[in-house]
Amino acid sequence: MPQMGQQRAILLAESDAVIGMDLSDALERSGYRVLGPARTTAEALRLLVQRKPDLAFVDGALKDGSFIELAHTLRRLDVPILVHLEAGQDQHLTPDLAGVPWLLKPALSFDVVAALRELMAASVRARAAPVPRLRPAGTAGNPLIRKLSGLTTLSDADRVTLARISAEPRRVTPGTDLVREGDRPDGVFLVMNGVAVRHKLRVSGARQIMAYLVPGDLCDLDVALLSAMDHTITALSACEVVRLAPETVADLLANHPQIARGLRKAQLVDEATLREWLVNVGRRSALERLAHLLCELLLRLRAVGLAPGDSYELPVTQMDLADTAGLTPVHVNRTLGELRRQGLIELRTRRLKILDLPRLRALAEFRPNYLHLGDQAAA
Repeated sequence: MPQMGQQRAILLAESDAVIGMDLSDALERSGYRVLGPARTTAEALRLLVQRKPDLAFVDGALKDGSFIELAHTLRRLDVPILVHLEAGQDQHLTPDLAGVPWLLKPALSFDVVAALRELMAASVRARAAPVPRLRPAGTAGNPLIRKLSGLTTLSDADRVTLARISAEPRRVTPGTDLVREGDRPDGVFLVMNGVAVRHKLRVSGARQIMAYLVPGDLCDLDVALLSAMDHTITALSACEVVRLAPETVADLLANHPQIARGLRKAQLVDEATLREWLVNVGRRSALERLAHLLCELLLRLRAVGLAPGDSYELPVTQMDLADTAGLTPVHVNRTLGELRRQGLIELRTRRLKILDLPRLRALAEFRPNYLHLGDQAAA
C-alpha cells in the first residue's frame, strides 16, 4: 500500500449511504484516500474546495438532482471521472460528457476498484504524452489571454505575463461571496472558470443582478481607488478565481502598455454592457430581454472559446434570470417556454443551445457593437 503522502485521492459521490460506505471501505483497503462519500452535488463541490482529487466516482442519481454540474466541474479541473448509471441513462448525457466511462448499476466493489485503476493508468499515460507547444507554455487555453487578444495586440511576453499572474486559481463553491458590499477592496478578482455575478441586495432580500462575470472577466479594475465596495460579487456556479493584488494590477497598467490597453478597453465594454442592460430592463419586453441576454452570453463565451456550435453552459436558475431581467420566476418560466415553442432555444441540464441565432437576434434587436468584438461578433 502506498504511504500516506503518496495516496491517490478519490472523490466518492454516491446517493445510497450503504453503497457509499461499502465502496469507501473497498477503496481504502485498496490504498486510496476517499473524499466523501458525498450524497449530493453540493456536498461533493464542497469537498472539491478542500482538495483536488486524482479520480472521481460519481452516482448518476445524486440526492439533489442531476450530477451534470459536478461532472462538468470535474472535467474543467481535469479530474478523470467514472460514472455509476442506471440502464439507458447514458443516452441522456450532455454531448461533452458522452465519452465519460461508466459502470452499470449496481456495480460490484471489485469492478469499481478495477475500473478506477484502469482509469488512473490511462490518465497517467495521457499526461506523460508530449504536448505540442504552438504558443508560449500555459497560454493557449487561458480565457484572460483569449479575451484580451480580441481587444488588443499581445506579444509573446505579454501572454507569458498574463499566464503567470493567472496560473494558480482557487476553487470556490456556488454561493461564495468573493467580496461583499461594505468590504474594503483588497485586489481584483479574475474569473477563470464558472460564472459569478455582480449584484445588490435590498433590506427585504430582493436582489438585482447587474453583471455576469464569465471566464476571462476581471471584477472592477480600479476598485483599489475605493474605500469600500458598493456592491457584492458572488460565485453563481462553482468557479475558479484568481485574486490579483493591487500592486500586480498597478504593474500591468504601468509597465505593460498593450495589456493595459486591453484591460482599459475591457472596462469600457463592461460599462457599455451595463448601459445595454439598463435598456433591457427599461424598454424591452420580457421575451426581448431574455433573448438579448442569451445572444450576449453566446458572443462573450464564444470570444473565450466556450461556446461551440451556438451552445454553452448556462449555470443559472430561473430565479437568477428573474433577478437579472427584473421579472418574476413565473414570468421567466413562461418566457423561456415561449422561446422554446418558437424553436429558438433548447435548454437542458443547464446547457443552452440556440437553434436559430438569426431569428433570436432579430427578436431581441440585438446589435453586438457594444461588445467591441470585431469580426468575432459576426462569426
